[in-house]
Amino acid sequence: MADEATEFWKAFESETGEKVEARGMGEWFRGGNEARGLWGLLILTDKTVRFKYMPSNNWFTSLIKRAGSDASDRERPIDIAIARENVTELIPPKRGFLARILGPAFPRFSLAARGDGGEERYIFSIDPSSGFLPALARILEKAGEAEPRD
Repeated sequence: MADEATEFWKAFESETGEKVEARGMGEWFRGGNEARGLWGLLILTDKTVRFKYMPSNNWFTSLIKRAGSDASDRERPIDIAIARENVTELIPPKRGFLARILGPAFPRFSLAARGDGGEERYIFSIDPSSGFLPALARILEKAGEAEPRD
């Protein structure tokens, strides 16, 4: 299994020409207010912030398909790539004491980015133990591209 994961990330870096800096399991919430999002990989590279969904036919995804409302999205791959220089704002999750105990295991956060039609908002959640959010915040602060908002 570890060999398969290593090969996947080598292939990803080869295909995209980007170096992976942080990654984790997460959800993308298309409209922002859905109870359930689409599960996939959140990937921070030297050039982009990505969400990658790959359809699968294992027992776990078959359960999610039944619970989800829009099965059509679950049948095709989705690869959202946001250029890091286009990110204008990172809104981290608010995680007070009660939210950590009673809230979702994977809290939601938002990214705002310049797009073709103006500013676009993306809402994701990610495993807090992945280190993805702190890595993203450090990179954006260092580059002066976006300021995390509390």
